[in-house]
Amino acid sequence: MINMKEKKIVFERNYSFSNENRINSAFIIIKAFNDNKKIVLTTFFLLVCFLYIYQGKNNNNFTKYKEKIYFDQYEVNKYDEIKEKLNLSQCSLMWANQKEFLNGIIRKFKPRKFLEIGVYRGGSSIIILNAINDIKGSSLYSIDLNTEEKVGECVNKFFPELSKNYKLYKGKIATEFIEKIGNNIDMALIDTAHYEPGEILDFLMILPFLKENAIVIFHDIGNQITRSSNRREWAPYIIFNGIRGEKYYPSGNFILKHDIGAVRLDNNQKKYYHDYFRLLSGQWQYFPKEIHIKQMRNFIKKYYDDDCLIMFEEATNFNRRFVRNNPAPLIFNFTSD
Repeated sequence: MINMKEKKIVFERNYSFSNENRINSAFIIIKAFNDNKKIVLTTFFLLVCFLYIYQGKNNNNFTKYKEKIYFDQYEVNKYDEIKEKLNLSQCSLMWANQKEFLNGIIRKFKPRKFLEIGVYRGGSSIIILNAINDIKGSSLYSIDLNTEEKVGECVNKFFPELSKNYKLYKGKIATEFIEKIGNNIDMALIDTAHYEPGEILDFLMILPFLKENAIVIFHDIGNQITRSSNRREWAPYIIFNGIRGEKYYPSGNFILKHDIGAVRLDNNQKKYYHDYFRLLSGQWQYFPKEIHIKQMRNFIKKYYDDDCLIMFEEATNFNRRFVRNNPAPLIFNFTSD
């Protein structure tokens, strides 16, 4: 008899079936049912149909199950080009495997248009720019709400040779720059407030400009576990797990190492818009400035349907009252005046 457990392991290890494997499988089935010719003929016919339908496009093999790739182990040599200098500069707050993950996923999918929201001193920008510097036509567009001089300073200070394909926008939210940057964004990194509604709103403000099957990377998706309970840095975790698409993580312990992740968007994201806006229905930990609420409202009115706008307004109306009565432990410079 065929050992189904062994068969499962074969698929998980990404083995493919050669013609010899197919013939052997056919003989095993025939031998198992050799007492009944009708069953033999029926089984053989079904086997032939099965092989015909599922045969691979190349080399007459079955469609192979995808081998699981850990991007923190993919083309690490490219990141190694800047590793020592970047570490000495102390420009990046990412852990080592997170830097390697960001480098690896870029090297694998080779984006032409990369959008970064949340820059700080530019440590992540350096990793991105290094990873795309030999990809023809690839550029990085970075946005940060802060206007301080330190925003993005590390790029020109430590790696000026990487800045030729770099454009930094600061002092405003993403809605005020995204039209200028344009659509067909095929990869994005969001690393901003961490408190609700932070990254949820950031994602919604760029989603209409993302390319089909774009990849969105989120940092600190494990803060709800690794940070103290009173900080409630849950926004990256909520939006990352809410997005419909194929998820990618670094290798290692999922609690300690999976503080960064990426999602490759499923086709036709418009059918999930309402689900994403419902993620705003929680209790926010801060309330954005009213000018930013107005800008986001105008953006939603332009790029989403009426139901999305209604959900946004209901969430903002509730949380405007809630946050004032329940101030967060930390108050940011982008809360209401």
